[in-house]
Amino acid sequence: MSAATPPVIIIGMHRSGTSLLTRVLQQSGLFMGLGASRNEEAAFTNAVNAWIFRQASATWDRPASMDELLADDAVRPWLTDYIEGIVNGPAALRFLGARRWLRSRGFHGLAEPWGWKDPRNTWTLPLWRELFPEARVLHIVRHGVDVAASLRARREREVVDRVARYRRHRRLHRANPLAPKRRGFGPQAPVRTLAGGFELWERYVERSRAHLATLGENGLEVAYEDLLAAPVRELERALAFCGCHPGTAAIAQAAARFDASRAHAWRGDAELVAFAEEMTGRLAAQGYA
Repeated sequence: MSAATPPVIIIGMHRSGTSLLTRVLQQSGLFMGLGASRNEEAAFTNAVNAWIFRQASATWDRPASMDELLADDAVRPWLTDYIEGIVNGPAALRFLGARRWLRSRGFHGLAEPWGWKDPRNTWTLPLWRELFPEARVLHIVRHGVDVAASLRARREREVVDRVARYRRHRRLHRANPLAPKRRGFGPQAPVRTLAGGFELWERYVERSRAHLATLGENGLEVAYEDLLAAPVRELERALAFCGCHPGTAAIAQAAARFDASRAHAWRGDAELVAFAEEMTGRLAAQGYA
């Protein structure tokens, strides 16, 4: 089954600037679903990817078992059959909204530029491409040290917030007859160190580029640093790839909001500079000399 308009599937590591670019794409006419999170991710496609990850007992910070699921020939056809059913059934109302669903009756009937963003697409893409073989895949990549530092900082904030909430209600939590609590104190343990976050970044970048190597003109990579240094040029590339043509004035207006100083933020931190020096060879292997 082929789509009236193939989707744009955005892949790439967390904290790589995907939300920044996705926001501009949406403002320029790329429909990316209802119920978007603060990270510009639609709740419905996030739920589908989360369901796929659960079948593999995987999480975004421990995605390796996704390969075992994809290699399971007894299960894989049923995964795609189920996903095809829900994206073309009433559940897709949550992504499309009533007006689009009545017009298209599902993802395969959409006739406008559309797609979705989720870092987990990096690992679930083979299943999505079985449903949408002509899908265009957009990869956003960012310097690995900046990504590792951002992941560590986000986790540290989350741990502080969760512990503080627990301490405020500690007695209630400990006496709760329905314990244990659903959420813990230390999510995403692999990214608590720079080394752990960097290794995860490598795995996402390598997997993303392996996909692009098979896609030809249906794949495009945008570097976060290039996007900030030459926003008009990079936005024109990305928008044309996605089938959006907002005009030069709109592109210039969007580009003016970009802050070039956010590129290579690691250079202003002595700890990160030292870590980057340790990772010189591995950075160079991913195109960051």
